[in-house]
Amino acid sequence: MTNEKDERIRELEEENINLKTKLKKIEKEFEEFKANHTVTVSNLRRALNIKENVESRKPLGAPKGHAGYTRHVPDRIDVVKLLTIDKCPTCSSPLSDTQEIRERVVTDIALKSKIVNTKYEIQRKYCAKCDKIVEPEVPNVLSHARYGLNIMLLVMYLKLGLRLPANKIRDFFWTLYSLSMSEGEVTVILRQLANAFGDYYAMLEKIVKLAGVKHTDSTSWRVNGKNYFAWVFIAFGVVLYKIRRRNNAKVPLSVFGNKQKGNTLVIDRHSALRSLAVKAGFMLQFCWSHILTDSKTLAEAFGNEGRYVHKKLKEIYALAKSLNHEGTAEQVEQLKAEVLQLTLRHYQHSTIRRFVNNLYYRDVESLFRFVTDKTIDSTNNISERHLRELVVIRKISNGSRSARGANATAMLMSVIQTLRIRKQNVLDGLCRIVNNPSGY
Repeated sequence: MTNEKDERIRELEEENINLKTKLKKIEKEFEEFKANHTVTVSNLRRALNIKENVESRKPLGAPKGHAGYTRHVPDRIDVVKLLTIDKCPTCSSPLSDTQEIRERVVTDIALKSKIVNTKYEIQRKYCAKCDKIVEPEVPNVLSHARYGLNIMLLVMYLKLGLRLPANKIRDFFWTLYSLSMSEGEVTVILRQLANAFGDYYAMLEKIVKLAGVKHTDSTSWRVNGKNYFAWVFIAFGVVLYKIRRRNNAKVPLSVFGNKQKGNTLVIDRHSALRSLAVKAGFMLQFCWSHILTDSKTLAEAFGNEGRYVHKKLKEIYALAKSLNHEGTAEQVEQLKAEVLQLTLRHYQHSTIRRFVNNLYYRDVESLFRFVTDKTIDSTNNISERHLRELVVIRKISNGSRSARGANATAMLMSVIQTLRIRKQNVLDGLCRIVNNPSGY
């Protein structure tokens, strides 16, 4: 009996060894399959909702011993109220004299406010010198406007700053102020404000045109069901939007002009913007975020070769960033040489070979300008962030109903985002600008 048991144990051990050997072989074959069919495996994971194993994960919540956080007590106290008590709330017994005073600061607002309707009796008088009837201006209101500036600017902020649709704005004013406003009046208000901010918008265009370093990007837009494009131009604390029919170099050329020699434009590798650089005389700085995103796509699609290129480009970019915009011309040449080394490697996939060749032989002069110039950013992420504001509006409203409405959206959003990039209060800034459009 014992011999049979020992024999059976040996058989099971041999079978276990054979199974482990087969398992290692299958795992090796599967890893090779994943390397050669990365896209297929990735699609299967998404289709089957399979998540990769996570060996270690940062624990949730604040670390042990972390100091608690409470809201900062306001510096300005508007009202001080003394609360006193004469009887115990539990047993109704009389209380002693005050032992101490505890302070508690509460911030609140008036939940509803009343609108103010003002009727101006405007005196009109004759000027003998000018030979015409004159009258005083009505304060805090635009010409031919039914509403005061405060209401109009609040509508603008709700519609474009907070991206509320017109029916929600109508409900907001009715709920908080008992003010009846139609959706059509919201459109009229935005159109009137676009005219009022026209001079300030023109000044923003001039600032962008004269800046030494600029960023730009574009995305799709819809106007009355037709394809248009939304452009963003950023320079010197200014965010400028344009919505145009085309997505070629003519749009930024109309903003920048053709005399930009010595100035730098930070872009992705869009062909239309390459053409713009030639026509206007720009020096280019290509966005490294886009470059690394493209190389990551190669890593996912072409296995080891793609992963090698992606890894090397990340190392080159990390080295360039570590110079902190204080690099020398010699160090820039060394970085270019690192990119050249990528082209000397043999690649089986023509897509990877074409990618690295273009990166060096076509684009290398525009990869490392940020290394020696602190005013130049290595990425175009700032354009992506501000362009996203229009993308969200497009998803909510599905674009504009007319070219006139699209232009109004671009102009008013330019004013709002310029105030935001300067970290200014939007409503205060809008009031200041509409009363003094030339003030910068």
